[in-house]
Amino acid sequence: MSFAGKTLGHFDLLASIGRGGMGEVYRARDRKLDREVAIKVLPEEFTRDGNRVARFQREAKLLASLNHPNIAAIHGLEESGGIQFLVLELVEGETLADRLKRGPIPADDSLKLALQIADALEAAHEKGVIHRDLKPANIKVTPEGKVKVLDFGLAKAFAEEKQEATLTYSPTLSELATQKGVILGTAAYMSPEQAKARTVDKRTDIWAFGVVLYEMLTGRQLFASDTVLDTLAGVLRKEPDWEEVPARVRPLLRRCLQKDPNKRLRDIGDVKIELAETLANPNDVLDQRLIAVAPERKLLLGFPWIGATAILSLLVGGVAVWKLKPTEPRQVVRFSYEIPDDIPFNLIQGGAVSPDGRKFVISTSKGLYLHPVDELTAKFIAGTEGNTRRPFFSPDGKWIGYYSATDRKLKKIAVNGGTPVPLCDVAGISGAWWNDDNTIAYGQGDDSIMRISANGGTPESIARQKSRTLADPQILPDGKSVMYTAFPMPVVKIMVQSLKSGETKELFRGVGARYLPTGHIVFMSPDNNTLFAVPFDLDRLQAKSGPVATLEGVGSYVVSESGTLAYIPGASGAANSRQTLVWVNREGKEEPLSAAPNQYTFFRISPDGKRVALTVGTPPKDHIWIWDAVRETMTRLTLDEGTDNMTPLWTPDGKRIVYTSSRENLMLGDIYSKASDGTGEAEKLASSPGRGLVPWSWSKDGRTLVLWEFDSTASNQDIGMLAMEGNHLRKPLLQEKHVEHDPRISPDGRWLAYASNESGKVEVYVRPFPEVNKNRWQVSTSGGNNPLWSLDGRELFYHTRDAAMAVPVETAPTFNPGKPTVLFRGTHSKCTWLADYTYWDISPDGKHFLMMKEAATEAPRKINIVLNWIEELKQRVPAK
Repeated sequence: MSFAGKTLGHFDLLASIGRGGMGEVYRARDRKLDREVAIKVLPEEFTRDGNRVARFQREAKLLASLNHPNIAAIHGLEESGGIQFLVLELVEGETLADRLKRGPIPADDSLKLALQIADALEAAHEKGVIHRDLKPANIKVTPEGKVKVLDFGLAKAFAEEKQEATLTYSPTLSELATQKGVILGTAAYMSPEQAKARTVDKRTDIWAFGVVLYEMLTGRQLFASDTVLDTLAGVLRKEPDWEEVPARVRPLLRRCLQKDPNKRLRDIGDVKIELAETLANPNDVLDQRLIAVAPERKLLLGFPWIGATAILSLLVGGVAVWKLKPTEPRQVVRFSYEIPDDIPFNLIQGGAVSPDGRKFVISTSKGLYLHPVDELTAKFIAGTEGNTRRPFFSPDGKWIGYYSATDRKLKKIAVNGGTPVPLCDVAGISGAWWNDDNTIAYGQGDDSIMRISANGGTPESIARQKSRTLADPQILPDGKSVMYTAFPMPVVKIMVQSLKSGETKELFRGVGARYLPTGHIVFMSPDNNTLFAVPFDLDRLQAKSGPVATLEGVGSYVVSESGTLAYIPGASGAANSRQTLVWVNREGKEEPLSAAPNQYTFFRISPDGKRVALTVGTPPKDHIWIWDAVRETMTRLTLDEGTDNMTPLWTPDGKRIVYTSSRENLMLGDIYSKASDGTGEAEKLASSPGRGLVPWSWSKDGRTLVLWEFDSTASNQDIGMLAMEGNHLRKPLLQEKHVEHDPRISPDGRWLAYASNESGKVEVYVRPFPEVNKNRWQVSTSGGNNPLWSLDGRELFYHTRDAAMAVPVETAPTFNPGKPTVLFRGTHSKCTWLADYTYWDISPDGKHFLMMKEAATEAPRKINIVLNWIEELKQRVPAK
């Protein structure tokens, strides 16, 4: 009910001026003191709980002791006719939320307001009071520009004491679904620990302060979404787009917005110091102009915005300066392009920057789009119709090479379009480099780097590493060596190899390395979204010092020799990928498993088909979980922290799980066993120093565990056996000079299917078991991995790069494989840690396969451009 026009005690309630999760607020006149005040009438259900009222009175006394010019005062807690209400200082002006409806606040003005908010928080924290519900709606700005923070500590005072630590009675949900807008408005400013219903301290206010400051600078709510759950999920998982805020403020905001409170700034007084120093040193005016203060000046591909002409003039001028004044430091300029919805952009398909830095090309499922830096629109390159991937420029910038997934060819086309020129057939490419000698080096998604003339011809192999997938090649300026990335994860490495001798040298862990004329190698970390740089001695082919982080929050990047950096902000790679699990029948029809998307890598179906054991997470925080398909619940099996636990395999009776754990054998792993219901401790079954042991299959009687074994280089992979009785004796089964993996024993126990690269590429073979040296049959004909047997043993399934294959087999009087046929095709995920490797399992009835697909997420639709980034690189990471 409304109390406007009514009287409570000696207060005349004149008009309603707002409503929040803790009651309605009225402008009122205090007849005793002849002054205007604000009255907050507390909800009726609150007043019926005597314990909560008593507790509120105790808290209100503490809150009333706050006396600070930036804190709206509490004059008292009153009661009239059974109605409880607070008497508050009446603050004229608009809330910060109202002000932000008109857009972002200029950087210096934002910082000045933030300094006053920090002053208020410091005064409260010194009294032991935490706000708990800091948000723009609780911050007023008077007409004179003075900040007044409202509702200090009321969230705690209002909550039920016995429920204080629960989400239901947090400030986010204190008024349930009837106040959806209020809930969402508050949830967006919650700290991660509040969202997890954990105990909070003053660091939760520091988090909310950071969220509010980010919103003031950008005019955009950082975590708000359409529903409470989506909003809270954003708080827990989403990372801010740091490029949207001025560079000088980013360090402070990063410290305020650490999701782990132990890594967050601990005292708001430290925030005040940094704010004051930042205000005193406005040293990134250009950055503010292009990014933070005027988001309307961003450039949208295909659509001009207000102010774009002025920025383009600056960019064109910047390009001209490169030639006119090459000896002077060039100005670093940042801006971003937002990609229209009608361009089917996909982060994975890639992009490239021209050598002069003046153009970049985007690869899409419809073809290539070229975007000159000094123009507003992206232009479709006629002739590239179809699914294109991995574009790259010629050294003179006149041609673009790319892979056509439509007809599986490496092609080139003139930069302005025309008739594409096919160069060679290839199943796929994993990066390419157009060298000055008019040759193209490319990875073909296997263990080789190939080279072909830019005019076409027969490709030749120039680098190779058995059992590794090679990607992102670059012929170094000496012309004598090639640099590339060698997978699989997590032991992913940047390598350099002599083109003459074939001698290989490991440089460091990383992905996507590029050598620049400044004498640096830049590369991405395999563990997070950080771009690193390291000074590099080209003569000795070695780093001069350790890597230095240069840019965080990078999903993928490309950089030109002239120094233009283009990158997609956000997450990518193994550490951030999320998959869904799907059942696929023999016709390729999919039905999703109801388990939520997550970072899945390995999984096995239980013998009864009712449960799935899964590896979830990324090292060193991957663990074994059990999905119960009947109850639709996910239960964690392995509990030890800081340890890799992966590759689960059910025992034949379904009572235990054997798996690989690195708790003692780091980066490799030993064999452990644990009851599948989670009871008891894990039992160590086998270890081998310097070797990784992976459980993969069982003999028919369940007495022998067949292992996939490898060393730290992953170049030595074999198949072994482990006795499950007695002392768990381990011995080799198949140990040859080739790489052997994926061992699977047939249902009748007589045959061993496995994968090997003995022919030069990975194929599926079968041998007798356990007498593996008596015979051998090749089953696949055009590559294959991860074989599976049908339940009756009359079919063998395996996977190629893009297809599931089926092979009929006869076993009497001897083994005889039939012709492989395509069972179904599909864009199913590769195993995160094994590069070009499709992981799957077969149901006990033999009718369905369990597979992974990338979770449906909204792809980033923004490209950040940094002109002359090379100048910034030279300052941060000196090459000498």
